[in-house]
Amino acid sequence: MGPISLFALVVALCLAVMAVLAVTTARASSALAERQAAFTADDYANEAVAAEVLARVREAAGAAEPSGAASAVGRRLEALLAEASAGDEEGPVASAEMDGDEVVLHVESASGRCLDATLAVGDDGEVRVTSWKATTRWEENTGDVLWTGRE
Repeated sequence: MGPISLFALVVALCLAVMAVLAVTTARASSALAERQAAFTADDYANEAVAAEVLARVREAAGAAEPSGAASAVGRRLEALLAEASAGDEEGPVASAEMDGDEVVLHVESASGRCLDATLAVGDDGEVRVTSWKATTRWEENTGDVLWTGRE
């Protein structure tokens, strides 16, 4: 076997290793892109449910008596949530509660993506968004124990 043949063998081995690395990187990138796409889809679904709840809260507050908008929204809150998520059994789950004159809304997808919003209901029937945050539910995994060198 001459030096040219040996050089060709080394080049072929290097190309094979590079091909394996390229395929592995492509698969990892594809998996990451799919996870990101699923999270983005969940974010959009959460936004859609929260926007529907906001529209229904504004509608209920606008139809109420001038000084009782917050109490009217509070009385109809469960019905408003049911109307906003009607027909979507697999979609995000919305929950809300009244805190004084504010509606505290929590929308959560099965993946753990959440949207927390606070809606302030004024006496004149005006509804303002005071907080609108997308988050992810995170559970700490304490099952891994690092070796400290001691038994």
